[in-house]
This record gives sequence, structure tokens and C-alpha cells, in this order.
Amino acid sequence: MRKWKILIVEDEILIADTIQRYLEQQGYQVSGIAISYEEAVQLLTAEQPDLVLIDIRLSGPKTGIDLAIFLQQQVQTVPFIYLTSQTDKKHIDQAKQTFPASFLTKPIQASALYANIEIALHKQETQSFHETKLSIYDGSNIYLVPAEDILYLKADHVYVEVHTKHQGVLVQRKSLTDMLEDLLLPPFLQVHRSFVINLKAVTGWQPQCVFINETTIPISRARRKEILEYLEEMG
Repeated sequence: MRKWKILIVEDEILIADTIQRYLEQQGYQVSGIAISYEEAVQLLTAEQPDLVLIDIRLSGPKTGIDLAIFLQQQVQTVPFIYLTSQTDKKHIDQAKQTFPASFLTKPIQASALYANIEIALHKQETQSFHETKLSIYDGSNIYLVPAEDILYLKADHVYVEVHTKHQGVLVQRKSLTDMLEDLLLPPFLQVHRSFVINLKAVTGWQPQCVFINETTIPISRARRKEILEYLEEMG
């Protein structure tokens, strides 16, 4: 199963350590703890987290608001949640301008933190999925296929068949591994040396195979446990 990476930006070490322990208990991977804007920027570059928890007040001249502005300026946007005791109108108005995924006030309730993290990650994943398009060149034309339109990919020697909902079967001379690099993991997963599936398109499954409409796709023994865990979680 995928472990979401979360960066904690908090200048109170005891609070940061408590949040880290809780996140790890819930199965998240903590990318690190930063106490200042500068440390946070370094960790963002090095670790590339999926989500950032930000206190507005940080060590040093720059604030969590400054960090949020930095995040918004990046090509690859990362969702963030404010965790702060700064609840006066001035700070709330500043925070609103940065469009956070959420704004939680201290002391943080564990259940509220978990719920807001899950919603933020789901929203980001769904938005990224809908925005992704796969470029396919069949030798004469280039097709831009939305990720949500792709059912599965099938390797056929040096070609890959892209089976779609609305554009039929498109064929490109490319390896399955190279095609997979252009898609989000998940919902796209390689279940067999010859097949990559869109988990969202699966209509049923058994321990040895998955069904996408009328098509039966085998699951390799090495990937079986991981794939079935994903399917059970989604279904």
C-alpha cells in the first residue's frame, strides 16, 4: 500500500513530536520536522511530501503564511493544512488568501487532524487524476487521452495497446514501463508483466485476476497481495 508522505512545519518540538507519533501510528510516513521557513523549503525539495502541516508562527523572520505562498508558486502544487493558535482576524484573513486545504486550531484533536488529512489527500489525488492526460502517438496521429478514460494497458511485444472507454483501442510503439511513468500510481498499477490497470475501472476480481467489463486480466503471483489490498480498500 502507498504510504503518504507528510512534512511537519512546527517550531514547538514537543507538539511536532506528538504529531509525528500520531501520524506514524495511522500509517503515514513523516518526511521530517522543520522549525523554520528555510528548513521547510530544504525538506520540501529533498523529500517531496504529499502534504504539509504548517504552523503560522515559525522560528525566524518568515512565517507559515510565507511558506504557503512558496508552495503556491511551485509547478507541482502540494496541499497544506494550517495547525495554529493564531486565530485573530488578521491571521485568518491572511491564511484565506493562500487557499489551504484546511485550518485547524490548537490544541489539535487527533480525530479532526486525521479526517482533514484524509480529505485533503483524497481531493488532491482526485484532482490530479482528472487533470492527467496520456499522449499517444500511433504513427500518424497524436491523441491526448484523459487518464479517467483509460481502462487498461496491454503490452504486445514492442507495442502497447491502450484500451479506453470512448476512443477504442489506441496502439503506441513504447514499453509498458515507459507508459506507466506518465500515469499516476495509484490508480494505475501494473498487475502483470503485460498489463497495467486503472483501479477505478475494475468491475470485479478474484484472487488470480481482475475484471474490467468483459475482459479478464491476470494478476501475477508476486503482485497479488498488494493488488488485492488496493482493491479491497477502494471497493
